[in-house]
Amino acid sequence: MKLLSAALVSSALIAGQAIACDLPTKPTLPDGSKAEMAEMVAGQQAVKAYQKDLGGYRDCVNADIDKADKAMKETKSEEEKAALKAEHAAAVANFNKAVEMEEKIAGEFNLAIRAFNAKKNK
Repeated sequence: MKLLSAALVSSALIAGQAIACDLPTKPTLPDGSKAEMAEMVAGQQAVKAYQKDLGGYRDCVNADIDKADKAMKETKSEEEKAALKAEHAAAVANFNKAVEMEEKIAGEFNLAIRAFNAKKNK
């Protein structure tokens, strides 16, 4: 009974940690075809801050992944292992989503830069 209670507490702690990882809010990017240089610079700063925040989010999620890995190795209960595998899979999916979000914002800002430069060169 104590082992089951400890396993449930461990699982609750891991699940609680996943909630503690706050996904940053995506910044609004300037419309490169209409923006002034100051808006583009502010957009670049916002993208860099967002990328840094996403890195912190991934660090947090990675800690969740490590905790789930460790807990899976330590538990004997198949039920607990199944729950931990699901938590692990969810954390990996969150990590991958954050990578995709970073790639997407970089691509979107590059399009804004191209539009800005095209406007400037006309």
